[in-house]
Amino acid sequence: MKKINLFIFVIFIALWSDEAFAQFANDGSYLWNSASITYYSPNDKTEVYFGNKDHFSNQIKRLDYYHFEVIGYHKLSKRFSLGIGVRQTENYKSEEWNPGQTYMFYGVYVWNPWNIRIKFANRLMAKTYKTSETNYGLDNVSNVDFFAHSTSLWPKPYLMDELFSSLDLLQLQTIRIYTGLHLFNKQYWGIDLYYCYWKARSTADWNNYNVLGLSTKIKI
Repeated sequence: MKKINLFIFVIFIALWSDEAFAQFANDGSYLWNSASITYYSPNDKTEVYFGNKDHFSNQIKRLDYYHFEVIGYHKLSKRFSLGIGVRQTENYKSEEWNPGQTYMFYGVYVWNPWNIRIKFANRLMAKTYKTSETNYGLDNVSNVDFFAHSTSLWPKPYLMDELFSSLDLLQLQTIRIYTGLHLFNKQYWGIDLYYCYWKARSTADWNNYNVLGLSTKIKI
């Protein structure tokens, strides 16, 4: 099993190279980088999450989106939590940066069957922009972590999806499907490497993108 996991890790490192990523250049590829710090209360019922995410477009060869956010979660039971947060966003469009704010309300359900950890998060969002009207959305973010309770497997695979819906248009606007590896998942820090297939639309037509991403996490 260790040899298989090492082989998977080598494949992901190869995909991360410029030569391998160049094959995505013609269909709207991206490199994403994110970093987060999570503070846990002494009783583990409350946590505060500080995060940053950057999108580098391989089409225009520059950063075209980033955000900073802070989210607070509180456990109401062993499996269910509520959260509230705010996000400062910047989108690069028409040769200039367009700032905005996003206000978020979460309901999070966590389930731990067998050796798997499953998390469902539903999110109500209000997105405000400097140059356009406020948009409202309902999102779902789901995670499936395999070998969640095992200490012998490394790296650990996971799956994730993000479904973003517009309440103004009453339609699904964004679909993201992730497959990745928890390369390091220590007590106080972790690093994930992933691939994301991303479909998005602002009209009736869908646009498709390929994404390679790196996520760094610190726990306090």
